Amino acid sequence: MELELAWLRYKILITALVFLGLYILVKSIIDTGLIQYLAKKFKKEMVLSNKVLAKMDKETVKPLLRLKLTSENVSIFGSKIGGIPYIPSKEAVPLDSKGLPLRLLAQIDCRLLSALPDFPQVGLLQFWIDQFDDSLGLFTEGGSRVVWHETVDDKITEEQVRSWLADFPQPDGNEYWFPVTGEFGLSFIKEEEPMPMSDTHFGPIFVKKYNELTEDDNIEDMYDLSYDTNEMIWDHHNGDGHKIGGYPAFSQEDPRKSDSDQTVLLLQIDSEDDESIMWGDGGVCGFFCTPDDLKRRDFSKVLYNWDCFAIKTLNQLLDEYLPI
Repeated sequence: MELELAWLRYKILITALVFLGLYILVKSIIDTGLIQYLAKKFKKEMVLSNKVLAKMDKETVKPLLRLKLTSENVSIFGSKIGGIPYIPSKEAVPLDSKGLPLRLLAQIDCRLLSALPDFPQVGLLQFWIDQFDDSLGLFTEGGSRVVWHETVDDKITEEQVRSWLADFPQPDGNEYWFPVTGEFGLSFIKEEEPMPMSDTHFGPIFVKKYNELTEDDNIEDMYDLSYDTNEMIWDHHNGDGHKIGGYPAFSQEDPRKSDSDQTVLLLQIDSEDDESIMWGDGGVCGFFCTPDDLKRRDFSKVLYNWDCFAIKTLNQLLDEYLPI
C-alpha cells in the first residue's frame, strides 16, 4: 500500500513537472512572438513618425526674429525688455481695472520687423502687464495690454516719462513680483522654425499625416504612440527662447484650443538661467493674436499667457474646478 502511494505521488510529480515545462515553453514562445511584434510595431511607428516630422518641417515652417539680450543702454525709443518706456503723455500710461498702472514688459521698434509678414513696420509695439499682482495680470481684469504707437513724438524725454510714472502708485518690496530685473537691449536675428509638439495645433496635423501613411495602424491622438516615440517627437524641436513670430513654447500646456485662430505669436519672453528674467520657477510668457487682428492693427483682444512648472494654467484650473 505504501509503495503504491509513493508511486502515485511520483507520477503526480512527474506530470506536474511535464506540464510546468510545457507551460514555460509555450509562454516563452508567446512572449518571444509578442516581443518581436512589439519591436516591429515600434520600429514602424518610429519610421512613420520621422516621415511625418520631415513633412511638417517643410509645410509648417514660419519666420521669426530671435531676440538676443544686450547690456547696452537703450533710449525710450528703442527695443528693450523692461526699463523706461516711451509714452506720449501721462494719460497714455495703461491702467488696470483698479486704476493702477501696468508696467512695461517689452517695447519693440517696428522698423526692425520687416522680416515678418503683416507686422507693423512703423512706430513702437509695447507689451504691458500687472506689476501689483502675483499672477502678473494673468487672472486679473485689465492685467495686460498691448499698445501700438503708430507715430512717435521724438521730443518726449526720458525725464518727462520718469516724472509721469512717478505720479502713480508703485509696488513696495513685499509686493514685487515683476519677472524682469533691470533693462535689456535687444538684437534681432532672422530665423525659421517648424511647428513644435507643444503647439496645440500640432497633434491634429500630425495624426492626419500619420494615418495617411498607414492603413492598419491608425491612431486617434498622440497618446496612441509609445512613450519613446512621443519623447523623440518632443525633442525634435521646441519653441524655447525670446522671439517675435514663429511658434510658442509652454512649461505646461498650450492655453489655446486646437481650433483657435490666435496663431500669431506677437512676442515670447523666456526665463534666463541667471534669473535676470524669471517667470515663476523658470517658465515662459507669450502674447497671441489672430492674423486678421494683426493686419487690422487691432491689439485689443490679444491673448496673454505665462506658465511655469509649479503654477497651473487658467485652462487647467477651470478643468479641475469647473469640469464640463
